[in-house]
Amino acid sequence: MKKQNAILIFLFCGVLFITSFIYGYKMMGSRANRKPLLISDNSKKKSLSEDELEILKEEERISPNTFVEKKTYYKSCNHNITKLNNADNEIINMTEKQYREYIKENYSNIKIISFSPKEIKLREERNHLCPNHYVIGESNGKIAIYNVDENGENILDKIYDNYPITLLKEVDQEKLINGIVVDSEEELSDVLENFIS
Repeated sequence: MKKQNAILIFLFCGVLFITSFIYGYKMMGSRANRKPLLISDNSKKKSLSEDELEILKEEERISPNTFVEKKTYYKSCNHNITKLNNADNEIINMTEKQYREYIKENYSNIKIISFSPKEIKLREERNHLCPNHYVIGESNGKIAIYNVDENGENILDKIYDNYPITLLKEVDQEKLINGIVVDSEEELSDVLENFIS
């Protein structure tokens, strides 16, 4: 009896195996006759028949975790200043194409060096001094110190009321009227010493 049960189980397993094999072979054969899968991006969608599948490639987008590195070259002083910030709300979720259009429309002087969801690198050139400079000049006939802002504009920082430029030689007066550019606070102190002593 046990021998008979074992033979029946063996035969049943064999029939099940052969049936599964034939069924799988036929299924694979019918899939092989279908057209291959299409891989496309959102910009190049193609119409698909019922037998075709489409795999969409998700476009890379700017996220709140994207860093924007902007390197600005100032032609007047030959300095480079690099700033690293997180992407602001205005550009979050933009694709590379959208971001390139946004930069082109709003910041024509900025070039995109590289784009990825992790980091965007930008380059800009400006024709003025960078903000790391001071200008010693005059204001209302007095010796004055100016800071240079992002746009190359001189912003009045301090006026020396007790030092009118009329007390200086004409050559020095001209220098102050034109503005003397210095690169550091130390250089600022040294140059001021020549005029205020």
